[in-house]
Order: sequence, then structure tokens, then C-alpha cells
Amino acid sequence: MTNESKIRKIAKLLRKAYGVPKPRKTPPVDELVRTILSQNTSDRNSVPAFWALKKRFGSWERVLEAPTVSIAVTIKHAGLANIKSARIIGVLRQIKETNGKISLARLKDMSAEDGLSYLKSLKGVGPKTAACVLLFSFGKPVMPVDTHIFRVTKRIGLIPKDVTIEGAHDILTGLVPKDLIYEFHLGIISHGRETCRAPGPKCGSCLLYGMCGFKMKSLYRKKELCR
Repeated sequence: MTNESKIRKIAKLLRKAYGVPKPRKTPPVDELVRTILSQNTSDRNSVPAFWALKKRFGSWERVLEAPTVSIAVTIKHAGLANIKSARIIGVLRQIKETNGKISLARLKDMSAEDGLSYLKSLKGVGPKTAACVLLFSFGKPVMPVDTHIFRVTKRIGLIPKDVTIEGAHDILTGLVPKDLIYEFHLGIISHGRETCRAPGPKCGSCLLYGMCGFKMKSLYRKKELCR
């Protein structure tokens, strides 16, 4: 089985289990800030922090003008508030300096490669954050890799065991068919949260069990079936 046929088979199984993800197109600066807030925490913490920030300040220009401490207090639920508030102000300032305004509209006409390069030039923006902006705001075929995707794709053998999470972005972007990147990204995340968890994976009910190379899968399967 080729990598492409394997990925298409996985996508079909994920679609059956978790449904087809709804289309999403977030304003790019919103997506950038939202993803910065999600670093090292869960959506349960980062999403309320994002909306609190939007509600309190109303625009990214006002966020840029606000004292760092005010932003930190507003986003405290996302954790690492002092670091993230400084990071948000920093990227908004850089965007305004390079574009004349707080806008990422120029990315629409850039190639995915040039878009990634520009976004990663912003201090505190790594491959995952940059890829999220390009995928969710512009529909560009770039694969963001979070901890769930990194874990699951290693276990099912799509990326080498010794690859870094940074390296996984390029590998998976090249492997996953462009028409499947959005669906595959969200499907793997759902599977990582629901079944292929870091501690205590539910191998006994895993729809990808037959394609998985996880060494402990038979042990976890036995434990789950014996409950």
C-alpha cells in the first residue's frame, strides 16, 4: 500500500467515525492570535481567553496600544499570560511595521512556502502557528502538526520515529494529498483526543488498529477488552 492510498483509507475511516469537518475560514490575524493563545494549553483554556481579548479591546489596533499587563490579565485563562501577551503585542507590531496596518491579507497571493517563511519571521511564531493561519484562513495546503497529530502519525507509521515535531510539518505536508489536508488534520486531532491518547490509548476500539505500529497496542487492547 502506498502512502497516499494508506492516507486516503485512514481519512475514509476517520470520516466515518468523526464526520466531515465543517468548513472554517477565520480572519488571519484572529487565527494567528488564537493559535498563539493555544500554545501549551487546551482549547478549553485558550478559546475563552481569545474571546475575552476580542470583547475587551474590540480591535487589534487597540490591543497593540494597550499595556502588556492589561492583556495578560485578560488572557490569564490561557496560561503563560505574561509570555503570550508580550508575544501577541510583538507580532502585531511587526505586522504593522511590515504592512503599514495590522493585516495579513497579503498572504492570499503568496505561495504556501513564502507565506510560511513570512509568518515564521514573526517572533514567537513557529511552524504550527504559521501553518494554522495558512490552512484555516486561506485554505492553503499546509499541514499543521500539534501533539495529537505528531503522536498518532508516528504510531501509524506516517512519519519516522526519530523525526522532530518541526520536521513532521514538512513531511506530512508533502505526504497528505492536498485535497485531504484540512479533513485529515482535523480527523487525526479528533482521533488523538478520543482514542489514540498519550496515556491510556483505547487500542481495543481503535479503527486504525490494523495499520498501527505502536508496540504497546496489543497490551492496551487486552487491558481494554478485559474491563
